[in-house]
Amino acid sequence: MTNRLEKLFGSGLLVIFIILAVSVAFNSDWVNVFDSSVTQLMANAYLPLNTAIFNIVTFLGSPLTVIILTALLCVWLFFKKQVITSLWLGGIQLAGSAITEIVKQVVACPRPINQLVPDTGFSFPSGHTFCTTILVLSVLSLLLPKIHDEENKLVVRLIGIVWIGFVAVSRVYLRDHFGSDVLASVILATGYWLLCAAYEVPIKTFIQRFLPERMKSL
Repeated sequence: MTNRLEKLFGSGLLVIFIILAVSVAFNSDWVNVFDSSVTQLMANAYLPLNTAIFNIVTFLGSPLTVIILTALLCVWLFFKKQVITSLWLGGIQLAGSAITEIVKQVVACPRPINQLVPDTGFSFPSGHTFCTTILVLSVLSLLLPKIHDEENKLVVRLIGIVWIGFVAVSRVYLRDHFGSDVLASVILATGYWLLCAAYEVPIKTFIQRFLPERMKSL
């Protein structure tokens, strides 16, 4: 995707997210209908095995777990002498997580009742889904340029999409989020990532200005 398309699609997704956030904040009918439909769909899947599986998935997709995995990725990049990329990816995750928390406080949407796994704070958007999406996109940005076979690239992309989907579904299944929460998180994370990617060069140049001289060449 070209730099111009990244800016266009990224901006478009953020506009869609803002519309969704405003709709949730004002308790719009169409959001309630959507959330009710997703909840009813999940009601047919409640089984002890599914609950156990989604408990594991939601743990692996939690913001804390994902930030730890991101930190490990950044440390690995650091030792591979990709310091600026390490700081860039780590910064995207941390800044994105902060944005998500700010939106939660502004929209102030209560969580669903009867949670299978009790969670605190506001519901919109899903921090699990947002952080997981950013981590998957970060890993893909590192892996895809090294894969030359298009079929293998497709497989890797699909694995990433499936994992994001599992985390998103787990949050709704466990009644910690509404369908609109996880949908909004994927939209926000993708739009945010595309804009960060579009401005990758100036952001990395800015980061480089603050690095010690011995690290700038790494």
